[in-house]
Amino acid sequence: MAPNLLGMKIRGIVLAAITGLIALPSGALASSAAPPPGDISDNVEFIANIPEMKAAISINFLDDRMYVSTAHGVYAYDVTDPSAPLLMSALPMYIWENEDVDLDVERKLLFISRDPRGFTSPASPGAAFPYGAVHIIDISNAAAMTQVGFFTVPAGHTTTCVNRCDFVWTAGPYANAQTQPDFVGRPVYATDVTDPANPVACPEPIDTGRNDGVTDYAHDVQVDAAGVAWVSGAGGVRGYWTEGKHRNPLSGKVEAATGCEPIPYAGGGTPDTATPSRFMHNAWRNLDAKVDGRKGDVLYATEENVVTDCATAGRFAIYDLKGSHIGEGWRDIDKTKFRMKVLDTWTPEGQDGSSGCASAHYLDDRGDGILAYAFYEQGTRFLDVSNPRNIRQVGYYRPDDANVWAPYFHSGYVFIADFTRGIDIVKFGGDSKTTTVRAPVSAVQAQLPMDANFGFLCPLKDKRSAF
Repeated sequence: MAPNLLGMKIRGIVLAAITGLIALPSGALASSAAPPPGDISDNVEFIANIPEMKAAISINFLDDRMYVSTAHGVYAYDVTDPSAPLLMSALPMYIWENEDVDLDVERKLLFISRDPRGFTSPASPGAAFPYGAVHIIDISNAAAMTQVGFFTVPAGHTTTCVNRCDFVWTAGPYANAQTQPDFVGRPVYATDVTDPANPVACPEPIDTGRNDGVTDYAHDVQVDAAGVAWVSGAGGVRGYWTEGKHRNPLSGKVEAATGCEPIPYAGGGTPDTATPSRFMHNAWRNLDAKVDGRKGDVLYATEENVVTDCATAGRFAIYDLKGSHIGEGWRDIDKTKFRMKVLDTWTPEGQDGSSGCASAHYLDDRGDGILAYAFYEQGTRFLDVSNPRNIRQVGYYRPDDANVWAPYFHSGYVFIADFTRGIDIVKFGGDSKTTTVRAPVSAVQAQLPMDANFGFLCPLKDKRSAF
C-alpha cells in the first residue's frame, strides 16, 4: 500500500494493541461459543472465538500447534480440540507486520519478518528505517519458544521459506529514498538459513524490474507443490524455479536454479481491466486446477486496494498462465507491457451475506476447488473455483465487526485471523455442488451515496493491512 495509507489511524490501532489497551492472554483461555451477530450462511458452523488474540495478523500450524503472529507478539496454542484452544506460550514483542508467518516443519523453526516501516517500541510506531529484520524462532518446544537467529535485511514486510526453508525470501515494502534511490519498491532479498545462527545473504536482489521494467514493490511469496515460488507485488505475479535444472527462457540454456539465483518459470503483468490498481498482494497455483483441459496454468491472485470506491476495491482474480512460459513476463517488458489473460474476477459487492464491499486479502485452498478468502469487513467468503471462468460463492461468514486478514483450513476447521475479533474458528460444510444465488441490492447499499462513474460508494474501516 502507498506509504500515506500507513497513516495515523493504523498506527493508533497498533499502538493500542501493544500498550495494553488490548488485553493479552494470561492464565486460562477465554473463548466464546456463541456465534457473533452478522451474516453467516447455513453451511458455516461457528465453533469458538479467542478474543485475546486481537490484532491477529497471520497464523501457521505445526501438527496441532497453532502459531499466531500479532502486533504484540507470537503465541502458541494447542488446537487438538478446536472448540477449546489452549494457550501454551507467548513470545511478546512489537511486530509490524509479518502478515504471512512461515515455518520450517522439519527443523521446527518459525520466521518473523519485521517491516522497515515498523516499530521498535510504543514510543516510535511507524518509524521509517532503511532496513528490516528477520527473527528465527525455535518452536520445537511450543511451551518455550526461543530465538535462535536474527539478521537485518533491506526488505522485511514478508518472509517466506523456499527450498524447504534452506533459504528464505524477504520482500517489501516501498523503497527508502536515501538507501535505495534507484528503486520504487523493494525487491526480494534471499538469505541462506541452512545454519539459522549464521544466516548468509545472497549477493543480489531477486525479482527486479517487475513492474514493466521498473523495480517496484515485491509484496509476498507463495511456493506451490512443484516448488515454484510465486512473487506477487506491484504490477503482477511472476513464478520462479528455485532448485533443479531448467531451461532459462531468457538465456535459452539449461541452468541450475538456486535460492540465490532462481530461473523464471511463468507469469507476468496483470491487466488493469481485471485489477485496476495492479497491486497484487499474494497468489496461489493449485497444480490440479484445470482450464480448457490444461492443468497447471490456473493462477489465483489477490489484488489489494483499500479504497471506498467499490468499483476499484481490491479483487480476487484468476489468470491463465498460457502464453507466459517463455519469458514474456521478463523480456523487454518496459516495451511489451506483457499482461496475463484474466479468466474471472470476484468481489463480495452485491453477494449474499454482504453489507457493501471490501478489498480482497489472503486466501487458502482446501484442495478440492474450494477457497476460503478474506475480504476484511466483508468477512470470510467460501468460493467455488472448479470452473475458473465462473467464480461462485458457496458460503460466507461475516460478523458485524469483522476485519478479516486471513482464513486457514486445518484439520477440517477454518481458523480466521481477524484484527478486531481475534481468532474465529468455524466449520464449513459446503462443496462445489452447493448452490447460492446473487442477492439483490441490500437495504444498506441502497442508502449509500452514489458515484457518477462507479456506482455505490461503500464505507470501509481503517484497520487495514499496510500492504
